[in-house]
Amino acid sequence: MRVVITGAAGKIGSQIIEELSDRHELCLIDRRPVPGRNSVVADLALNRVRSYSRPWLKSRLRRWMKVFEGADVVLHLAAYLRHDNNFPTVLRDNIQATWNVLEAAVRHRVPRVVFASSNWAVKALEMELAPQCYAPKGPKIDSDAGPRPLTLYGISKAFGETAGRTLVGEGRLGSFVSVRIGYYDAVPPSKEELRRRWIGPVDIRRLFRRCVEAEFDGFHVVYGVSSQTIAPYDLSYTSRLLSWKPEQVL
Repeated sequence: MRVVITGAAGKIGSQIIEELSDRHELCLIDRRPVPGRNSVVADLALNRVRSYSRPWLKSRLRRWMKVFEGADVVLHLAAYLRHDNNFPTVLRDNIQATWNVLEAAVRHRVPRVVFASSNWAVKALEMELAPQCYAPKGPKIDSDAGPRPLTLYGISKAFGETAGRTLVGEGRLGSFVSVRIGYYDAVPPSKEELRRRWIGPVDIRRLFRRCVEAEFDGFHVVYGVSSQTIAPYDLSYTSRLLSWKPEQVL
């Protein structure tokens, strides 16, 4: 399959490239070159070019959008990750850029979009259920839970999920899977708060492979954590949809 990956130069992007490059044709996009790979350097927040010398001419699409032509899947990882309430940057890099990526996918009839969402899209719900949700048999947040974000970053991820669901409902996208990622790092963190949400390299690579290769249509929400028993999330639907279970259990 032909797979477009945005944010390909990031920590998660580099893992997914290694996981998928053996079976799939990868088209990589980032603001900076992807080390050791052919890639498109582009700002996803910009989707059209206007001629200032000839303003009467109709604007044209940016070159990066043409990469989506013939793609089977788009993995949208690119995002501004800080929780610093920088609204102009979040608006530009997380909301406008996400909409531009979805617009390109719809325009080029890409069958599937895999969206790197976040636990922050449901963080308010987690706070309501804490601390019971951290117990192995406590109440968990499942895939039917709608967005309940905290912080501007969480709001931006909730926007991406809602936009994807809308486009699927309108018949403009065949499938959209939102991956609510916990906390990715190569090794388990020492802080308990992060350990509850941790997902390691082996699990995140296999998770995104299944998001690309599994057969399904429609809108879906899945969770990306390795610490299954102490995490506040119910992974049963994720496991059924993708035939995936975390291996790096704490």
